[in-house]
Amino acid sequence: MKHLPLIPVARRVRGGMSRSLRPARSFTLLAVLAATLSAQTIEEFSLRAQGPDKAPPVTEEVVYRFNNLDDRGFNRVVQKVAVPTLTVYHPAKVAHRGAAWVMCPGGGYTYVAIDREGHAIGRYFAERGITVAVLKYRLPDPAATPTGLPYSQQDALAAVRFVRAQAKAWGLDPTRIGIMGGSAGGHLAGSTGIFGDAADGSRPDWVALLYPVICLDGPYAHKGSRTRLLGATPAPERVAEFSLERRARAGLPPHFLVHAKDDTGVPPQNSERFVAALREKSVPAELLLVATGGHGFGVGRDAESGRWKEAFLAWLDRLP
Repeated sequence: MKHLPLIPVARRVRGGMSRSLRPARSFTLLAVLAATLSAQTIEEFSLRAQGPDKAPPVTEEVVYRFNNLDDRGFNRVVQKVAVPTLTVYHPAKVAHRGAAWVMCPGGGYTYVAIDREGHAIGRYFAERGITVAVLKYRLPDPAATPTGLPYSQQDALAAVRFVRAQAKAWGLDPTRIGIMGGSAGGHLAGSTGIFGDAADGSRPDWVALLYPVICLDGPYAHKGSRTRLLGATPAPERVAEFSLERRARAGLPPHFLVHAKDDTGVPPQNSERFVAALREKSVPAELLLVATGGHGFGVGRDAESGRWKEAFLAWLDRLP
């Protein structure tokens, strides 16, 4: 697959200051990061040559937050994404039988939490021999996609196809390409498992969900994600189409889920209901409930919430 060129975007910092990043500067910044990551290498790819057809031009915004920082001291969120990209973390040596995945950060479909649920996870697992492609996806626009797939879902499917197409060049097993996501990114990753098509390479071989949004109606629904994804007053059939626990069917890929019991942002019943629905359809599904961690713990907010990483790797290694 031909790699599309990086497209310069304007990045706005809270407070009104903005600057334009040229493609060459982007590669320079990535090279500096790569030099600090113990022989990891990083590449960035554009998934599309331009934004949505007929959409007005937008200025991508990056907001720097100053709490809940990752291991590098960042917690940036990206808004108004016009050009979806993949930032690919390549390990120094491929391990875990050539597995790789697309990482979908959360953000309630309002923004993309690119650091804590993106780059930090990419760095962590690349150090352990896994290629991780962090997806910066376009946010949904219900008015533009009243039917069919929202932009975010389109981008996640394209990302899985892209990584699978690069598997041979990157030394990966093309039958071990998965997808992972946290919070609303978990909903995005889960819906990719449902909408993915093996014929065009977009069906992930496995799905891993961190404290995911699953339910879009009922007592455990995350109403903010539903509104951003489907609009303020979506039709009942549209809600049913994207309520993942109602879409479980035989033949879906294996699933791994982790959720904290003390999560008040997205109740753990989201994961419990989805796993129950998957198992009812004989889909292999594992759920790790941790006692603490709250919502959005990423690689781990404490030892208890952080233990999902080893549990996940053990699960991944057990897959055929």
